[in-house]
Amino acid sequence: MGTTRSYRFRNYTMTPDPMGESTFAAECVSGDDTDCGAASGEQAEKTDVDRWIAEHARDTGHGRYRRTAADYALAEPGDWQ
Repeated sequence: MGTTRSYRFRNYTMTPDPMGESTFAAECVSGDDTDCGAASGEQAEKTDVDRWIAEHARDTGHGRYRRTAADYALAEPGDWQ
């Protein structure tokens, strides 16, 4: 499931790090002049972020959010070209 890229005449394969944990987060970007700025904080599960969004939308009427996901990757060098 990795991708291969060449840099400085060497191939590198990027693969997900099985030891790293993914994180998810959301920030409310609703607002006319400025964004609301309320944030979910980093969560281990995407469903927890979705729940936070639903609760914030219910409580505030805000409807626009920026969601992010982060993970860890391994860059494994391949053969010289």
